[in-house]
Amino acid sequence: MKARRFSVLSAVLIVIAVLFAPRASAQDNVLYFILDASGSMWERVEGKPRIVIAKETLSSLIEQTPAEIRTGITAYGHRRKFDCSDIEEIVPLKNLDPMTKHRVQERISTLSAAGKTPITDSIRQTVDRLKTEEGRSTIVLISDGLESCGKDPCALTSQLKSSGINFVMHVVGFGLTQEQEQKLSCISEAGEGKFFTASNAADLLDALMVVKESVVEQVELTPLPEPEPVVQKVESSSTSIKIKAKGPGTVKLVPAPWVQEPRFWALGDVESGELLYQFKRQGVSPQKVPAGTYQLVWRQDRHRSPSVITDQIVKVKSGEVAEVPVATGVRLNMPQWVETPYWWGLKAADDGSGNRPSVWFRDLHAQVVSPGRYQLIWHQTEHRTTPVNLGAIDVQMDQLNEITVATGLQLVKADWVPEIRRRWWKLLDADGQVVLKVSNFEFKPQIVPPGKYQLIYRQTKHGATDSPLGPVVVKEGELAQFAVNTGVGFSYADGTEPPYGIEFSRLNEAGEVEVSVQLKRSWGPIPLRAGTYRVGYQEVKNGPVMTIVESFDLPAGVFVEIEM
Repeated sequence: MKARRFSVLSAVLIVIAVLFAPRASAQDNVLYFILDASGSMWERVEGKPRIVIAKETLSSLIEQTPAEIRTGITAYGHRRKFDCSDIEEIVPLKNLDPMTKHRVQERISTLSAAGKTPITDSIRQTVDRLKTEEGRSTIVLISDGLESCGKDPCALTSQLKSSGINFVMHVVGFGLTQEQEQKLSCISEAGEGKFFTASNAADLLDALMVVKESVVEQVELTPLPEPEPVVQKVESSSTSIKIKAKGPGTVKLVPAPWVQEPRFWALGDVESGELLYQFKRQGVSPQKVPAGTYQLVWRQDRHRSPSVITDQIVKVKSGEVAEVPVATGVRLNMPQWVETPYWWGLKAADDGSGNRPSVWFRDLHAQVVSPGRYQLIWHQTEHRTTPVNLGAIDVQMDQLNEITVATGLQLVKADWVPEIRRRWWKLLDADGQVVLKVSNFEFKPQIVPPGKYQLIYRQTKHGATDSPLGPVVVKEGELAQFAVNTGVGFSYADGTEPPYGIEFSRLNEAGEVEVSVQLKRSWGPIPLRAGTYRVGYQEVKNGPVMTIVESFDLPAGVFVEIEM
């Protein structure tokens, strides 16, 4: 079967014919998009990356979609490189009232392009979500490339249609070669839909408008007649022609003034990330490579940074020079009290997989990165602190993005607080989740995000339990200080062995225990939160617990000594 394609002219003619097309069911009000956000979407069209064009176009279409049309969006390749499971429903199926439209557009704006092209699994997940819909669902795949995860989207689409699930699948090929169009159009054929070609922003919007109007007006899209095939004349003789072999093209990097000379730069496969041509210790001098499409990879340092797959898609033509700007980066600005971290890094803003960054750096000078929305991760020391998420940052394209890191917390101890190596403190957020844990610490400032926290102090790993010291407020751009100067100790005769356990129970106004802090085989002293306490004493393990102090007040900033 020939691919049913729609050019821009076709799209205009279809819109004119909408009023005269056969009517579909009134229940066919589902319009669902599958958006390609793979690494190749960084290729530029008329100076603008395809991913930016796609996001702007889709947002514009959402604005013009009536509220009664239930709309959803799945994106793939937008969070992680080389991960065929990176598929996410970013907008669940819903009606588009004005507030919902705004939220959907905000969500679309956060997408970046990063990974592979798992078209097949994206179709499978989408159809599975829509299979219970009463009417026919309209699905639109927007892609600039072919399946890159070893599966067959055409066979799957045909299988899903044969199973009786009521959907139609349209495909918009964005910036495809003729060969790619032929391979991708089989998805729309199997899905009984239409195949649109788009080479720029206007084409893309026209194609999506046609599909949207078909759902709004409840009409079927009818393909235009195929042109008559060209019949080659049969001659008794043929003409001899010459062809010229393709030579290499030249890649010329154009770095911004702030960019430092890398250890190496390379050209990699757009989908797999495999390094195809690497130029080590050659600066940024022009290099000849075979014609083709590549992605620029940048390695600043051998051990202190990873290889960064940039947003630059490089199209090399035989005998021509391809100029490639290197101008997107991040530089951290910090006050003097901030010490150089073990590493700092960036991870995709919508990647919820812990605090492991996708790129990391051990130097604080400007670094080349890809544009997008990230979470900034800070890891102060290798073993003594946990990585801390400092929140979202936006890295704008083609500029050096200056990010200020100046928010922190410092514990300030009184002179009676013991110097014990195996101790820690941690901050808990409003949900009780650990934001930062600092082990075996000195009382140095620590970078934390602004917020309201509870501070938990642990005197020793085995010789004490957690001691909640109270709330902490950390304001943006400030170094907050928390005084560790409230606590309890004992005076005792020389040589007196400490008991198995001592328990400090903080009491509320009704005399009920709110929290207990224990010392094991130690006389302390121990930091506590201000309040009213009862003291329990256990001489030996499994022995009775005796109350040795019924009640006493511990004011803030006071050290109370209990005489034994």
